[in-house]
Amino acid sequence: MGYPFQSADRSRTLWDPALSVGQTYVALARKVGEQYGLPTGLTENERLGGSDVDLAVFQQFTQGVYDRYCSTNNFVLHGLLRGLLLTSIVILEKGGGSVARNHQWEDGLLEDLDAYVRAMWTD
Repeated sequence: MGYPFQSADRSRTLWDPALSVGQTYVALARKVGEQYGLPTGLTENERLGGSDVDLAVFQQFTQGVYDRYCSTNNFVLHGLLRGLLLTSIVILEKGGGSVARNHQWEDGLLEDLDAYVRAMWTD
């Protein structure tokens, strides 16, 4: 059983992971959103068993987490945010969005982005 992430208008599937993977991602996103005062743009879709993604709000969420990541050189915080952030960037880009990048402060964050894109492939 999967946990599809669809654009809010349900015109496209952005990611369709296994149920436990999708639920874990949503739980992490919600907690990080609460921690930093950022709405996630993720709404549970009870009919499909996944989440609808409001891409405008999700872009702000992803940008906010990216900015937080780039604002510190704390090794542990980087590790904690890395998986959530890379997953969020892939979902956002599949929805046609992107983050405004600060290459100077990324500290190798996007080295694994291509691997995430391949692992999250839905087309």
